[in-house]
Amino acid sequence: MHPMPRHRPVPERGFALLDVVIAGVILAIGLATLFSLTSRSLEAQREGEIKVLAAGMLDSLLSEVLLEGPADYQDLHSSAGRGDFPYEEFEYRLRISDPGVGEPYEVLATVTHDTGRTYECETLIAAKLGEEPDPIREPQEPIDREARYEEAFD
Repeated sequence: MHPMPRHRPVPERGFALLDVVIAGVILAIGLATLFSLTSRSLEAQREGEIKVLAAGMLDSLLSEVLLEGPADYQDLHSSAGRGDFPYEEFEYRLRISDPGVGEPYEVLATVTHDTGRTYECETLIAAKLGEEPDPIREPQEPIDREARYEEAFD
């Protein structure tokens, strides 16, 4: 009898099913993490946009009160309403408190986004003492913007 030849086992090539399943799970975890981060990033960006718009609207409201004076503003404008472009997603409220002679007005501006988030800014604004009231100014003739544009760029 001849001795039986010994064969070395040939290493198997390729992937086992377990390797593929593990790789799939790792890939799924990675993709889920990526989508979660992307979603949070977009949410944070949108929240930042809303905060910037709210700050802009608050600044605009308080600037109008400062420009026209707290006493006159209450006579000329509504103290609550919906914002115009680009603030159409906001409602605003202004509370102007008259503290008495020689003291500044307390002005509280509040804007509320359609999502329900509320932003506030409170400040003190001095009355316009000793000045003539600002007249409401409107052009006497309609403005022809196209003609003015042609004048400027011809």
